[in-house]
Amino acid sequence: MSTNQIYQFFAKFIEDEIGVIYAEHNYYQLQSRLDEISHLQGLANVEELFQLALKGISGKLKQQLLDISTNNETSFFRDGKVFAALESHMLNEVLSRYPTEKLNIWSAASSTGQEAISLCIQILEWMNSHNKKIDFDIVATDISERVLTKARQAQYTQLEVQRGLNNELLRKYFLQIESNFWTVSREISSKIHYKQLNLRHPFPFIEKFHIIFCRNVLIYQKVESKIDILNRLTNQLVSGGYLILGSGESLLGLSNDYDQVVEQGVVLYRKRSTLLSAA
Repeated sequence: MSTNQIYQFFAKFIEDEIGVIYAEHNYYQLQSRLDEISHLQGLANVEELFQLALKGISGKLKQQLLDISTNNETSFFRDGKVFAALESHMLNEVLSRYPTEKLNIWSAASSTGQEAISLCIQILEWMNSHNKKIDFDIVATDISERVLTKARQAQYTQLEVQRGLNNELLRKYFLQIESNFWTVSREISSKIHYKQLNLRHPFPFIEKFHIIFCRNVLIYQKVESKIDILNRLTNQLVSGGYLILGSGESLLGLSNDYDQVVEQGVVLYRKRSTLLSAA
């Protein structure tokens, strides 16, 4: 079998599992990632990895393939305008609409935890500035057990904390454990619950969420998969709840269940309801 056919085999497996598409012109990316797995498996090359995969892809090999197939680029307060909109608009509106409920937020495809931590910090800062105490929880999910392990450890290098965190927030919400490492305070870690989840599979949540961050996920999916994921995300949102996508993503042609709200220069998607329509 040719090298190109081997890449096609693994590309199809990845697409079937999580919807991420590796087109032929992106096989060079797949090559480097498969080389990495071959090394981790103690194999000489991708051809030997292919022979192993033909016997069945499960367990450690399956998780390694899913781990390398997603883009885990992240940082604290990535796209800061979104977090500014959370403080200036979303929290005020959602809390006024659901004043007696615990605020539930979902950070989907949360990678190594920076997004969930940033959300938690922003809510705590909002509470301080408004002199209010609210009950809230953040669920953070990702398909990769590797990045979730790091997220649960909540330990970040000096370089990582410098990406998006100013010194005031760093000193307020993190503890320095070594000269080059920081960990989040108990105030933060107690509010975030990490779970492994493939967004292509049924969601296990009983509760509904008031705000869902699902940034830079749909952009890698085919249209049918985008619509399927969106429909299930919508069902998981309360009426008037907010869905936040990546800056390069849009609901155009995918869903009519949302109103666009522009705040702090970013587009927010608010789930429609009869009450909001009548307002």
